[in-house]
Amino acid sequence: MYFFTYETDLPQGVGFSHFGTTHLIWLAVITLSIVFLTRYYLKQDEKKQDSLNKVLAWTMCGILMAEHVVLLVTGHQTVYQIPLHLCTLMPVICVIFSYTRWDWAGQTIYSLGIVGAALALLFPDWNMYPQWNYMNLTGFSTHTGLILFGVWQLAAGYVRPRMRAMWKPVLFLALVVPPIYLIDRWLGTNYFFLLEGAAGSPLQMIQEQLGAAYIPAYAGLALVVMTLEYLPWMGERTLRHKP
Repeated sequence: MYFFTYETDLPQGVGFSHFGTTHLIWLAVITLSIVFLTRYYLKQDEKKQDSLNKVLAWTMCGILMAEHVVLLVTGHQTVYQIPLHLCTLMPVICVIFSYTRWDWAGQTIYSLGIVGAALALLFPDWNMYPQWNYMNLTGFSTHTGLILFGVWQLAAGYVRPRMRAMWKPVLFLALVVPPIYLIDRWLGTNYFFLLEGAAGSPLQMIQEQLGAAYIPAYAGLALVVMTLEYLPWMGERTLRHKP
């Protein structure tokens, strides 16, 4: 009965808690689905894998577009719903990679897309919605799609993480974060969680502990996480993608 109800119109207590039963079921189903679909993906030839990449990338974009159509129709499309979060930009980068195998896009998907989507699934900021609500379904499906897309590219060897390529996702952040921060300050939004951490997430704990030092700590944490992601791949040189 709340399928198209926006968060401001929902009664209290219809959502789900972090790591409660509903959330854990979602995580279990998502994990099993990624394992099953990756095994299926790896059994296909390169032409079929290329088609699957495009289908998944465009499906994620289509889900997000459908969400905005619903928001427009229901009168809830506001400045808070502009697709400027990391996980709403990533499907576009997945589309780019699925057609070009551009290494910059691949490194960004690996170092930012997978971990960003995983953290969003672990600490969803849409948990005020009930199970059968389009915003809840969109949140879980698109973030699952991002992880699945990245895992596919890693498993098939289309993305080869290399420590010497870490500058590419760092440059991506250097280009997009400053204007998004200005937009956040101007509109009072919170894209990329630059003004405050998502409720119940590690970023919220960092902000509560460090206050004004939140953004430098956030940036430092991002660099540490990316470094840890690339450490297992030091010395990797064999590439199947375009440079």
